Amino acid sequence: MSWHSVRGHDAVVASLKRSLAQGRFPHALFFAGLEGIGKRTLALKLAQGLLCERSSEADLDPCETCPSCLQVKAGNHPDLLQVERPAEKHELPIDVIRTLCRDLGLKPMMGARKIAIVNDADDLNEEAANAFLKTLEEPPPGSVLILVGKSAESQLDTIISRCRVVRFQPLSETELAAVLQEHGVAKDPAEAAHLAKLGEGSVSRARGLASPDIERFRRELFDTLAASEGFDPSALAKRVGEFVKEGGKENVNQRQRASLLMGELARFFRGLLWQTAGLIPPSPDPADRQAIAELATRLEPEDVFVLVDRCLEADYQIHRMAYMPLILESLLHDLGKMINQAHV
Repeated sequence: MSWHSVRGHDAVVASLKRSLAQGRFPHALFFAGLEGIGKRTLALKLAQGLLCERSSEADLDPCETCPSCLQVKAGNHPDLLQVERPAEKHELPIDVIRTLCRDLGLKPMMGARKIAIVNDADDLNEEAANAFLKTLEEPPPGSVLILVGKSAESQLDTIISRCRVVRFQPLSETELAAVLQEHGVAKDPAEAAHLAKLGEGSVSRARGLASPDIERFRRELFDTLAASEGFDPSALAKRVGEFVKEGGKENVNQRQRASLLMGELARFFRGLLWQTAGLIPPSPDPADRQAIAELATRLEPEDVFVLVDRCLEADYQIHRMAYMPLILESLLHDLGKMINQAHV
């Protein structure tokens, strides 16, 4: 059974329950794992369990109906503090962290605890991280801090050394398919299973790939890259840029669409690595496998490693709020230089 509908992370919950029962519950946790696998959801459920007015804290089993549980769900519990990177910023500003630390130091209003959830912890810059250190070293009595990020390795040692790192695994295809059906992302089990394969354990990724527009454009993109006559990098960068802009007027929506495409490109090139190694690519899409087979005849494994790395670098630049047209122009220029030279 999943813990309060949080699928795929029962082992994490069991570990936290043991720590609580043994009186060794950490004052600071770092939830590490892929985006879209339930880290934020579990952090909020954990807050419910620790702040619940009816269930024993030792059970870590929120009733979900008391005033405290309902306030946590609504996002307005006075003893639950949440911060994240502002959409227009590429880092968590130091003033956000200073305000969080100040508010965490105030006495709880409804119980014996205050809980702080720091989303986008990967975007803490050195200045903001250092401002956080004193609170991590000497937290207010009863307080719990939960940092949510992708990688503990990207954090300053001074931050990680003061947290218990909790590593989250990607959701299994079965669990992910169930979530997609529950949330209405997939209309039937077959579609859910297909999206679960593409999602690679991430709900947000599978949800993004459910868009027919994404499905159409990724097919066009892969076929263009694999075309025997090569491609025009500048023209393709323009087409990708126009498609990204169609993702919405808000900059954050456009960057989410661009990041999704970078992930699909990286997946496509990983399939090339399988093909060049004499293996069958794990892609569930036959058209993808055909494009991979065509391109694999013209590239060496060393080239493909560079292509994958270049896509991941572009994705990093997207999240760091770099100028989008420049990211795409530079990426497609580099991809074209490697792929087109194979036609010579």
